[in-house]
Formats: sequence, structure tokens, C-alpha cells
Amino acid sequence: MRTILTELSFAFVCFKMNIASAMEYRASFISQVVFMIINDAIYFVFWWVFFDRFKEVRGWAMDDMFLLFAIITVGFGLGFGIFGNARSLPRLIAEGRLDYYLALPRNVLLHVLTTRSSLSAWGDLAFGLMTYVLTGRFSVPEIALFLVASLCAGIVLVSFAVLAGSLTFFIGNAAQISELAMNAVLTLALYPANIFEGAVKFLMLTLIPAAFVGAIPAQLVSDFSWGKLGALVGFSMLIAASATAVFYAGLRRYESGSALHVNL
Repeated sequence: MRTILTELSFAFVCFKMNIASAMEYRASFISQVVFMIINDAIYFVFWWVFFDRFKEVRGWAMDDMFLLFAIITVGFGLGFGIFGNARSLPRLIAEGRLDYYLALPRNVLLHVLTTRSSLSAWGDLAFGLMTYVLTGRFSVPEIALFLVASLCAGIVLVSFAVLAGSLTFFIGNAAQISELAMNAVLTLALYPANIFEGAVKFLMLTLIPAAFVGAIPAQLVSDFSWGKLGALVGFSMLIAASATAVFYAGLRRYESGSALHVNL
């Protein structure tokens, strides 16, 4: 327990340093946040126009889309705002940049993930909070469920990024595969889950866990059941454990880079 608390304390220090670094260039930070909010809003307008014409699609209405977008963007913002290096993992492995982390007496994976924060992800977080206001779900249980659902969505996204990035240990530079896989998860998660059937729905529950990023967290908030909560939390823990295991299995195959890098 002491070790866990020590590592969490270290991660918090890294988080504070990342925020302090971002504040040194406030104009850049604010512009990235604002443009990400605009980017999310443009994508969201599509669904607004769609549901203005077609009021419901297999039980999903505009109110459900508000909740879906809020959970996904808040989860993404928290996940990659704190663990910003998750999507850079293939490049770090391929370029031999893990040497720096291996030389320090810290949990390697946690240190790698927390070294950098994705500044634009804070724009996603801001957009998600603004979107949640539109849901009108302001009771204490609903807010608590929203936070749990968003946290689980963030864990699934970061863990999936680590899994995809760790492929680099086994097949060489997997940057493109990792990016395609992440885009697939995010794209599928932003659609009403009921429109998918058969093989696609099976993939969303397994290989490409988009359902655990969007639909299942949203259904947990809108129609709570202990079974849904257990499934979401259980899957979040399972994929996090799997990502950790695959990363360290790959790390045993890691070969040091020959380039000289300076880490500040």
C-alpha cells in the first residue's frame, strides 16, 4: 500500500509539473483548448441536425447524445490530460526513448504515461462538462454516476492506447496501427450503439471496446443497474491490468536506442 501511495504521489507531482509547464505558454494552451472545443462542437452539430429531423433512432434521442458526448469527452480529457504520453508510446518505444525511464527508480509505465499531458485534451474535458449541463441530470446520484462512467471511459481509452502502442515491442513501429485503432474506438463510440448489430457489435464489446467508452457508460447513467456498473468497472479493471501485463511483457523484448536524447 505504501508503494502504491508513493507512486500515486509521484504521478500527482508529474501532473502538477505538466500543468505548470503549460501555464508558461498560456496563449498556446488556451488556443489549443479553445480550438478543441470548437472541433468537438462542429462534430456535435451533425448529430444536432440529424436528431432535429429524425427525433429518435432505435431508442436514442438527442438527450442521450448529450450524455454520450459528455461522458466520452470528459473521459478522454481526464485520461489523456493526465496520461498524455499514452498515444505517443509507439514512437517512444521505436526510437529507444524508454532508456531514460528505465534508468530511474520509478514504475516505468506510470512514469512514461504521466511525463506529458495532452493540452488539447483539456478542451475535450471543458466541452464535456458544458455538454453535461445540457443533459439536465443534476441530482447527486446522477452526477456521481456520470463521474464514475467518465472515469471508466478514460481508463478504457488510456489502457487501449497502451495495448495498441505496446504492439511496437512485438511487430516494430506500430504508430499507424495504434492511431487507426484509437480512431476506430472513438468513432464507433460516438454513434448510438443500437444501430450496430452482429459482428460490429461483437467487436465493440471485445477487440475494439467502443461500447465500454460510450454506450455502456451512458446507459449506466440513464438507466442504472448494479449489473451495468459491475460490467463497466470490471471491464475497466480488466483492460487496465491487460495493458500493464502486455507492456511489461513487451518491455522484456525492448532494445535500447542508439540515439542520444535529452530529457528535462
